Amino acid sequence: MNNKLAKLAVNKSLLKEYSNSSNERIVYMNNGTEFQIQIFNPYTYTIGISISFNGNQMPNMLVLKPGQRIWLERYLNESRKFLFETYEVNNSKSAQKAIAKNGEVELKFFEEKKQQTFVNITAQCDPVYLFGSEYNSVTSANYTTNYTSLNALSTAESSLDLKIGTNSKANFGKSRSIETGRVEKGGYSNQEFKNVYNEFEYFPFKIESIKIMPESAKQINPNDLQKRYCFNCGRKLNQKFKFCPYCGTKLN
Repeated sequence: MNNKLAKLAVNKSLLKEYSNSSNERIVYMNNGTEFQIQIFNPYTYTIGISISFNGNQMPNMLVLKPGQRIWLERYLNESRKFLFETYEVNNSKSAQKAIAKNGEVELKFFEEKKQQTFVNITAQCDPVYLFGSEYNSVTSANYTTNYTSLNALSTAESSLDLKIGTNSKANFGKSRSIETGRVEKGGYSNQEFKNVYNEFEYFPFKIESIKIMPESAKQINPNDLQKRYCFNCGRKLNQKFKFCPYCGTKLN
């Protein structure tokens, strides 16, 4: 099944998705936007979903029964909403590498383990030996995130530029800044969960990834100039609207 199981939304309004040359799914948001993830289970069996933000996997797993749909607005281990927050960095190779995972939302989908029945059979013949392992060994990867202060990074880059200028006749111009954004923690959420005790397979049967980027990175289509959008939630609006009917924002 090739249907998308997860989509991003603001105020439960699904965001329009774009794609780049690598066929990445991309949505655009403004700084300070709280958002939801709509997830649907179209299968006849229960599934487990693990979620990663900015390359870091959240603890715990979301469980959906067959046909169940949820508007997930908060972290699984903390009652805080999902928030997209932007900031600026220098447009250098080192900065581009550091922000490569910024705004990335990745979901991995796992099938529930099926109960197995074992039957002992005694055969009146020579023994037969089966080669192979009956069990799958699983290695749990530990993810660590290294945080470097912006001041330290700026100092290191300045030192590097100084050395290049001293040892080379090349004249490097000042790099312009670019806007990037990460998924952070927003306001309090009253969405609640209950504990279940399902077991799931070790490897996902499906992986979906959506990249959130700042509105400033969006390439304007000439056809979009004739349309009107809410600058807060990004929904297309009637030209006569004075307020956004989806998020309530006052329009200019």
